[in-house]
Formats: sequence, C-alpha cells, structure tokens
Amino acid sequence: MEGPALTAAAKRRHESLLRTLAHPTNTVPKLADDTTFEFNVIASEKLPEYAQLDLFHRAVYPFMLLAQFFAVMPLIGIRQPNPRRVRFAYKSLPMIVTVTFIAATLTLLAAMLKHLLEIGINAKNFVGLVFFGCVLLAYFVFIRLARRWPHLIRYWTRTELVFNRAPYEMPKRNLYKRVQLAGLMIIGLSIGEHAMFQISAILTYKRRIQLCSAAANVTAVTSFEDYARTNYDYAFQWLPYNPVMAALLLLINGACTFVWNYMDLFIMMVSKGLSYRFEQITARIRKLEHEEVTESTFIEIREHYVNMCELLEYVDSSMSSLILLSCVNNLYFVCYQLLNVFNKLRWPINYIYFWYSLLYLIGRTAFVFLTAADINEESKRGLGILRRVSSKSWCVEVERLIFQMTTQVVALSGKKFYFLTRRLLFGMAGTIVTYELVLLQFDEPNRRKGLLPLCA
Repeated sequence: MEGPALTAAAKRRHESLLRTLAHPTNTVPKLADDTTFEFNVIASEKLPEYAQLDLFHRAVYPFMLLAQFFAVMPLIGIRQPNPRRVRFAYKSLPMIVTVTFIAATLTLLAAMLKHLLEIGINAKNFVGLVFFGCVLLAYFVFIRLARRWPHLIRYWTRTELVFNRAPYEMPKRNLYKRVQLAGLMIIGLSIGEHAMFQISAILTYKRRIQLCSAAANVTAVTSFEDYARTNYDYAFQWLPYNPVMAALLLLINGACTFVWNYMDLFIMMVSKGLSYRFEQITARIRKLEHEEVTESTFIEIREHYVNMCELLEYVDSSMSSLILLSCVNNLYFVCYQLLNVFNKLRWPINYIYFWYSLLYLIGRTAFVFLTAADINEESKRGLGILRRVSSKSWCVEVERLIFQMTTQVVALSGKKFYFLTRRLLFGMAGTIVTYELVLLQFDEPNRRKGLLPLCA
C-alpha cells in the first residue's frame, strides 16, 4: 500500500508543476523582515564588502544623490555602500526639501493656469501647463517610490549577490561603468538643452529691446527685472517682484527641468541594472554550449533566472506609475515639438535651440525605450543555445527554462497596459505620425498667420 500512495503523490506534484508552468503567476515576492534582513547566504559568513562589489546600488547612488538636490527621491543614507543603511522618513531634511519644491511647483502651476484662463487656452500655450503638471505628478510618484525603495534595494542586492561570484563572469564594461556613461550622457545633453533655452531667451529679449527702441527712437535699456517680467509674466502677475523672487523662480524652473529629464534617466538606469543580470545568465548558458552539463547546473541557472524574473516583477510593481507618466509626457512633447516644425522663427538662435531640443527629445525617448527593451531581449537571448543542447545534457529543467523564456513576458510595463519592448517603440512612432498629420491639419490657420508683431 505504501508504494502506490507515493506514486500518486508524486503524480499530483508533477501535475501541479505543469499547471504552474502553463499559467505562470506574476506575484510580487514577499520580503523578509527588514530588522533581521541579511544578505549573506550562510549565517557564519561575514557581510560582503559592498563597496567592492558590482552592485546596482553602488552604480546608481551618485545620480540619486544628485537628484536629492532637486528634491527627488527623499531618502536617508543613500551614500552608504551598505543598502541596509538606506531608509525613508517623513521627518527628514530631504523630505522637507521635497515638500518645499512641491509647494513652489504648485504655485507656478496655479499661476500658469490663472494666466491661461485670462488670455485663452490653445494647443500652443497649453504646453506650460502640461510641463508643470507632469513635474508635480513626478514629485508625488517619486515620493511613493522612495517609500518602497529601502525594501526594493535590499531585495535587489540580495538577488544580485550571486552574480558577483563564480561561475558568473563580469563583462568588460561592468554595471557601474554602463550606468555612469549613460547617466552622464543624459545629464550633459539635458544641461545643454536648458542652457540653449536660456541663451535663446536672453538673446531674443536683447534683440527685441534693441529693435523696438530703435523703431521708437528711444534709448535701449535692458535689465534683469525687465527680462524676468517679460519671460515669466505668468508668475509675476500673481507674485510680487523682487530680485530674490526672480532668482528663486529661475532656480525652481531649472529644478522642474531636471525632474522632467530625471524621469527618463531613472527608468534607463533601472533598465540597465536588470538587463545586465540577464546578460550574465545568457553568457553562462553560452559558455556551456559545447559541454556536457549536469542537471544540477541547469537547476541552478533556472533558479537564478526565476529570481531575476521575481525581482523584475517587484521593480515593475514599484515604478510602473513612473513609466506610465514618462511615456505620456514624452508622447505629448514629441507631438508638440513636431507640430512646430513648420513654424517660422524670428532669429537663428531660435532655430538652433528648437532643432537641438527636438532631436534631443526624440533621441532621449528612443534611448530610454531601447534600454528598457534590452531587458526583454536579454531574457530570451539564451533560447537558441538551450534548444541546441545535446541529448546527453537534455533534461526536464532545460525544457522548463525554454518554456518559461518563451511564454513569460519579461519586461517593465506601464501599469500592465503595455510592456516596454522594441515592438512598442515602433508602434509609438506610428501613433505619433498619425496624430501629427491630424494636428497639422487643425493648426494650418495658425501657421498661415506667421510671426506676431515684434513690438506688440
């Protein structure tokens, strides 16, 4: 009686496993209690030297520290090599800075709305309202993400510790270098875009004052006060003017521009960190292509692959709102900039800024999409090698790993409405072209009007 009972139990376990593989779940893993959380595998082992390991926390913390100067990700202990030191607290200096910037951004949003209601809202001047609105939403999304970040980064570190030792190998360009290079490129281009905007605004202001003064036969007088009142009239219609207020206005506007760019930068850095680990799994599979491999090796590889998929699910559940906001923001601003392609501009510097801004925006959007799509590409790159496994090494674990790579969507998403893959990028490009043709038809009367009078 004992033998048949065991056989039936094994059969039920086998059927349960097949049902699980056929319908993979996307559950978010439950984390251990933070108070007793340890990253070491064996209790007798010493805690690793985090500063010497190729960890995502080590690669990303300089940019997160920079973001805190602009009130993004209000965390404590972000500079510590040990991720256990990272924590979130409402009663902290970073949170006070964040609340201050939120209040300032909300004031500019209200001032912009009041100004547009007075002069009338159209497709062209609505962009300022969208800009401040997206930045304000981004602040709240980053606060929500910061609350979950201590849990997330500890779980992330525990998952990727195994990839810092044999049999996994470090690629020629490690994670730190990849994140640093991409981050510095995005920040450098965004600084150039903001600087070009300021240069264009200043030169346009000076040239207008000179020409209008000459036409009225008066002496041209330029001042910082006049420049601030001219370019930020929506704010000074509501706020009293003084030099300190004008300087703060420029600072807040610059901080909003940083947050507007940092949304994409943060998604790009997270994507780099996740795709890097899938790349290491693919490299290990490729290394075993012409060897006779035991089943225990494939069990270990599959276990690490499943751990990375669970980490991806937890990351996606934490920042899918940010991804959705970023995609909506990029879609709107790309359409808006393309709508102005055929508009006439007054000075050469305006053309230089416009085309730099347009190409930067399109390039940044495409770069973020392609970086995020690398997660999906890397997760499936080992399929061809696994399908060529010899009959001597073939086992049920190989079949399970192939089935999981084939059926499971391994990618970041925007609240599960869509997944960031290469196919989505081309679909988004087609959508932009379609909407742009419609918008150009509606904007035809405005483009025929030409430039407004310079001295009006």
